[in-house]
Amino acid sequence: MPITRREFLRTAAAVAGPTVAGSLIAACAPGRSDRRRIPLVRQDRPVAWGIHDDNLPIRSDLPVERGATLRIYEWRQYLSNDVLDSFVRRYEDADVTVQTESFESREAAVATLSRPDTRFDVFFPTVDQIGGLVEARLLQPLNHDYLPNLPNLWPQFSPSAGPGPFYDQGLGYTIPYTVFATGIGWRTDMVARGDGPDRLRNPYDVFWNPAYRGRVGLYDSYREVIGMALLHDGVRDVNTRDAVELAEASRALEGLERVSRVALTTEGAYEGLPTGRFALHQAWSGDILSALRWGRAEALGTAPSLRYFWPSDGAGVVGCDLVAVCAGAESPVLAHAFLNHLLDTGVALRNFAWNGYQPPIAEATPQALFAPRSHWRRTIPTNLRSAVLTPADYARGRFLLALDPAADAEWLRAWESFRTSSRSQGG
Repeated sequence: MPITRREFLRTAAAVAGPTVAGSLIAACAPGRSDRRRIPLVRQDRPVAWGIHDDNLPIRSDLPVERGATLRIYEWRQYLSNDVLDSFVRRYEDADVTVQTESFESREAAVATLSRPDTRFDVFFPTVDQIGGLVEARLLQPLNHDYLPNLPNLWPQFSPSAGPGPFYDQGLGYTIPYTVFATGIGWRTDMVARGDGPDRLRNPYDVFWNPAYRGRVGLYDSYREVIGMALLHDGVRDVNTRDAVELAEASRALEGLERVSRVALTTEGAYEGLPTGRFALHQAWSGDILSALRWGRAEALGTAPSLRYFWPSDGAGVVGCDLVAVCAGAESPVLAHAFLNHLLDTGVALRNFAWNGYQPPIAEATPQALFAPRSHWRRTIPTNLRSAVLTPADYARGRFLLALDPAADAEWLRAWESFRTSSRSQGG
């Protein structure tokens, strides 16, 4: 199977850390004396990014560019063919085509976007990248007149219902593409009922259970793994810069390695669980749903034994993937039309059924999806419905956000201590 968007994200983070992307963005736009210090966005410190005089939104009432090729810069395996084909059909009268190109890391993507000869129309940034991309004039401010499907979004995203998301208030530069949670996936035929995270006072204790030694998987991502250890220790700030908290998390992980001999993987949640390689694995909600489609054919019979748990009481991690129009877009009206296409209810739900990652639109909630007359209720089995977030779940969750260089260095020290411990014990 081709490497996926999530694997690319893991690779970039584990090797370099999120501050590298910010440094690269800054380096790509030299000579801007008006550059201000980019704030670290937090849920309690929201930001509405300003519009620069040299990077204005397109004016309203422009027609879609005829005969244009929409160039999309995406994570691989990120958009279903149905999304692309239905978009071309929708604008058949304008004779448009779509061309996609994949990037292999966030840093590579930013470097490409920063080249003067790059002419992409649509890009998929992450929450922690927005500030640097805006200041480097690599994203175009959105004109909402071309986005009539915005009301389809959950209220916390919709500009008409409130200030919008904390990371981009007013949706000035991005729209949300998918939402997800980081939880725990497990097999009921391999994990005793009383050991399941849904039965434990501290659900993360399941990773430290010696009964599953050698059959425990975590993502090979320093932010996800240390974030989990912090939550296990009762630390609610998953972006902490406290050296004592990080050292304690590192020690907890070293103990985890001694007890459980964990494996660090990229594919364990969606492939290793269905095939029985793991009894339990840290899991993005989208990955556990992807397991139904990406798992090896001979292992799909194990799907009824899969379970997913995410602590929706505010002690769990959530995330959001974004989509934006590039500042150098040659077809900016068509690019806006594509963003609006992604917000179409039918398009979004078909894409969800394909990749397992949930669009934050009104019809993609447990109440709507699993209603008796819903066309989509059978696409997700009852045993995995807990992987579908409600808007309230998402609002209570905690984000892994960009760190300042000093804090990032502390996180990486904690990670290296854990990795050294793992290597020394043969992990």
